[in-house]
Amino acid sequence: MIVDAHMHIWNRLHGRIGGKTPLVGLSNGMIRIGDQPMLGMPACFTDSLALAERFVAEMDAAGVDVGVVVQEEMDGEQNDYCQESMERFPGRFFCHALPDFFTPQAFQRQCDDLFARGFRGIKVPGGHLAAAGIRIDDDAYMPVWQRMAREGQVMAVDLSEGQGQVPQMRRILDACPGLKVAIGHFGMPTRGGWPGQLELCRYDNVYMETGGIIWLYRDEGYPFPGAIDAIRRASDTVGMHKLMWGSDWPRTMVDFTYRQSLDFIRRNNKAFSEEEKRQLLGENAASLYGLQPPTTIRQPVGLITEG
Repeated sequence: MIVDAHMHIWNRLHGRIGGKTPLVGLSNGMIRIGDQPMLGMPACFTDSLALAERFVAEMDAAGVDVGVVVQEEMDGEQNDYCQESMERFPGRFFCHALPDFFTPQAFQRQCDDLFARGFRGIKVPGGHLAAAGIRIDDDAYMPVWQRMAREGQVMAVDLSEGQGQVPQMRRILDACPGLKVAIGHFGMPTRGGWPGQLELCRYDNVYMETGGIIWLYRDEGYPFPGAIDAIRRASDTVGMHKLMWGSDWPRTMVDFTYRQSLDFIRRNNKAFSEEEKRQLLGENAASLYGLQPPTTIRQPVGLITEG
């Protein structure tokens, strides 16, 4: 079983950076952040939409079973679209809901409604909250974190660069024993996030996923030796059983292919044993998210360039 523990879908772009600067979708993979245009996804996305069916096609071609959607403030909340996608593609998605953190007085009610709709996870956009001066351990949020710890829902959190939010996470984890957490972007090892973000994995049920790691080591290019080294160092520190693979589809695909984001691990027989690959590429995520094993084994589709 292979699980992509960090990816995105959207059927409209209406987000903001730090709660302020708007992000607008253009065409041919282009977006505009404030006044700056840039390529935000592959140019073949002519409508600049990361649609669920496009990701399912990527999964099928690469031999991936499940995608974990971690919504982003920069895209705008996609709760309705996530729910629709889980219904359209049963068993292929685990979607985290994204409540409005910028109206804390309504936060608990929003989360109650989202859990009632069937969501089993909440995405915490740590970097955006830090930019807005909002603490993730704010008293308005704590009842939700406590409920999630009791009921087994999962918090996916992308912490800001560095270790500034680590004390806030420690306060949450101390107050909510056993809370399930997935730390995104591998704890930002190239942006000052280690050792603090990595050390959070010493708490029970706190995991770290590699979503965006090939972006962090993009200057190296495939097969990303620095990223491999970071995964090995993390395994030596907290254990391979706490680490999960993620692609950060479709943003990192402006540089590299989806299959490269997976194969730098899957095809590396020197750095990882087969057991370590099973843990990193799927078993750990399946355990955290309570995913059922697939009824059939998916294999990557052969490439025309291999023949």
